Amino acid sequence: AWATLPAWARAEAPMPGPGRLCHGDLHLGQLVRHPAPDGPWKLIDVDDLGAGVPAWDLGRPAAWFACGLLPPEAWSRFLAAYRAAGGPAVPATGDPWTALDTAARALTVQTAALAVAKATEAGRPVDEVEQAVVDACDRMGRRPPPLADAPPK
Repeated sequence: AWATLPAWARAEAPMPGPGRLCHGDLHLGQLVRHPAPDGPWKLIDVDDLGAGVPAWDLGRPAAWFACGLLPPEAWSRFLAAYRAAGGPAVPATGDPWTALDTAARALTVQTAALAVAKATEAGRPVDEVEQAVVDACDRMGRRPPPLADAPPK
């Protein structure tokens, strides 16, 4: 699965385009409502903030959705809210995967590798969630990525 990623996603070539402000560790646990329970959503834990390709901020939730770990309704709500807020990682309309595919694949590979390493270190088999990302890597490794080596726009 790692070999199917474009060279820039494997840190073997420069990242495409000018960097934009990115959270650096965005996942659904980084979103809180303040004041709770009905205040506006706030993005927390910005210690990995930096310049990069915005699609990487949505890569983890996109990967969870693609692996079947994030229900379609939750993904749709999240993506709709992100787009409504003017988020730069995906086009405002249309197919979000043109921008998200590489980041979602790369973070799936990373998650699977970490899961296997942790399970091996603990002397246990991978659990159901870990197996889902390992299975996704198996599927990715058997066919080329649909977007070849194109960087996100």
